Amino acid sequence: MREIKVIPEEIVKNQSVNVNNVSGATLTSFAIKGAVRDALKEAGINVKDFSKQVPAPEKLSGTVEKRAQVVIVGAGGAGLSAAVAAAEAGATVIVVEKSHYAGGNTSVAGGNFNAADLVRSSKFELTPQRRKIVESILNEKPKNELQAELIAKVKAQLKAYDDAKGTKLFDSPEFHALQTWKGGDYQGDLGLVYNLTMKAPQMEKDLEKMGFVWRKNSEQVMGSLWPRANRSANYASGVGFIETFLNEIDKKKLPVTLLLNTKAEDLLVKDGRVVGVKCLNANGQTYIIHASKGVILASGGFGANVDMRVHYDTIWDKKLGSNVNTTNVPSIQGDGIKMAEKVGAKLVQMGNIQLLPTTDAYTGSSNSKVNISTSVFVNKDGKRFVNETGRRDTISKAALHQRDKQFFIIGTSEASQIDKNGRNKYGVKLEDLVKQKKAFVGNTWEELAQKAGINAANLKKTVEEWNKFCKDPKDDPFGRPSCDPEVRLDGHPPYYATIMSPSVHHTMGGIAINKNTQVLDKNGKVIPGLFAAGEVTGGIHGANRVGGNAVPDALVYGRVAGQEAAK
Repeated sequence: MREIKVIPEEIVKNQSVNVNNVSGATLTSFAIKGAVRDALKEAGINVKDFSKQVPAPEKLSGTVEKRAQVVIVGAGGAGLSAAVAAAEAGATVIVVEKSHYAGGNTSVAGGNFNAADLVRSSKFELTPQRRKIVESILNEKPKNELQAELIAKVKAQLKAYDDAKGTKLFDSPEFHALQTWKGGDYQGDLGLVYNLTMKAPQMEKDLEKMGFVWRKNSEQVMGSLWPRANRSANYASGVGFIETFLNEIDKKKLPVTLLLNTKAEDLLVKDGRVVGVKCLNANGQTYIIHASKGVILASGGFGANVDMRVHYDTIWDKKLGSNVNTTNVPSIQGDGIKMAEKVGAKLVQMGNIQLLPTTDAYTGSSNSKVNISTSVFVNKDGKRFVNETGRRDTISKAALHQRDKQFFIIGTSEASQIDKNGRNKYGVKLEDLVKQKKAFVGNTWEELAQKAGINAANLKKTVEEWNKFCKDPKDDPFGRPSCDPEVRLDGHPPYYATIMSPSVHHTMGGIAINKNTQVLDKNGKVIPGLFAAGEVTGGIHGANRVGGNAVPDALVYGRVAGQEAAK
């Protein structure tokens, strides 16, 4: 059942977008309220006339008991993937979500889905520089048996590629796993990583069967290390995954009940087994929800919890206080991690916190970019300072050393993400970004530099050097392996610059799980009845999450959790 329909019904009933006393600021472009505001604006209607404060719902009391075979905490990508999987396996499901909408961080994510897909990545070539990246991983001395096994498989795959005289991009789930593991400084569990990369291509196909429409071509996104990121053709963000699962629930009439505005507070344990969840609804009512088969924690990480990220941080010198923005929705507070810890769950790598370099310098949002995220980066002095296709932590650390901790993504009209309606790929109007001085437009590089406050002489020199590199892509001073067509700077005006600064993006640490998503206790033993998936877990991404791996992590392991809990 889709109680999410209550939101538009309440908007119509109250003739106000300000229902349930929730601002929804982070979801302006993605949530239902944001869509209604946009529609009002497009119709020439003053949004203020439909923004009256709606009375708070009547407070209730008492306890209500509910029962299902599987109970899921969190209605983001991992939670809804688990719900569909469990219901399709024959289980009755209740999903509790403390926010007034389904989606979590998945709905505001860029929507990039890493999977080794040689059809969609065929526009890219295996350049000599990219081949060196493959060979460097194959030449590593194995640290364990699984790495040795994967290296052997990739060597055989590369030989077959060469025998077939391949020129297009080389990729495979095994290479994806090795690259991901290395990208996290070998701190992740390689078994969990490989399980993810093996299942990602099938998850991609299964989403397509549910009606999800993929773009024809893969791309290389910020920190993805390889051009294997796939995106929706008809959604501007990760909200497409959420809608796909909700539509699947509706279309197939799956036995899934979604309880919004309901915060899970404690796990119920009987004879050493997790048997349910105690929750508190926003109306004041307590819910005791019994789970006869299993409970799945899919409540996300703790990127929006300043106290937790300062307490646990081991990478950023405890400097992730309230002065550092986050891309996360406000509800991402580490609730599931705290609940699991109470019942003896093991927490792993909690100090591994990721910053996303390319976020709005003033709000932390990731939706203000005008050019693709691997275009050329320059500081206020007009100089490049990092390999734009490198690791996110490396780029973030380099960005934090620039003046005012800010830099610009620059690009041409050909390389821009501005559509015919003047909006970027997230649906944000270019004219709004320009008014807010988050984006700058110029018909010459000198004009662009003057408007953005960039050193013009240095910028011109940087553009010239970059274009030389694009004609002969080797020996980049920052180690960039290629100049793909979409990031060339010799195209036509107008030219664009978007101001960026790093924000807290992903917490790689969390609850320890095995490949079946069963939660482990401090002794490494399974806690019966308890499963976890998505960013609430730890031990997959290691010290640095590869860009584009978060959504497949959530959706793949969400599906595994749903299937396992339903058994």
